[in-house]
Amino acid sequence: MFRGSFEHTLDGKGRLSIPSKFRDVLLGKGDERIIMTNFVFEGMRCLDVYPIDEWLRLEEAIGKRPKFDRRMVMFQNFYLGGACECVLDKQGRILIPPQLRKYADLKRDVVLVSALEKFRVWDQEIWKQIFADAEDKLMQDPDFLGELGL
Repeated sequence: MFRGSFEHTLDGKGRLSIPSKFRDVLLGKGDERIIMTNFVFEGMRCLDVYPIDEWLRLEEAIGKRPKFDRRMVMFQNFYLGGACECVLDKQGRILIPPQLRKYADLKRDVVLVSALEKFRVWDQEIWKQIFADAEDKLMQDPDFLGELGL
């Protein structure tokens, strides 16, 4: 499981150093491959990043769904169509492909945010807005967390 959030910078080639706590999770699975893809939340774009074994589980689950369901086709076009396989280099970095950097509007400063079995990469300014919106929701609706059923 991934936990926490970490601020990092992209280098001039679009490489991102993966935080050691996230690297430990990835390498603990015995495979340096990851899958990155498009994601959108509340109209804000970012990237979802999966260890290869979690991605394969997702693909298996998708394979069991109705193949011609309109929503499933839309999901596949967006989520699977944007997916790129990347490998951690010896320095613990990944190269984010240009089309994904452009999609998520990643500039120099980014934030890696845990999402249990995966993590997300946000442009730092976009993440600040997403976080502030979530905090505002919690301040305005104190029962919100209780309603999640956790």
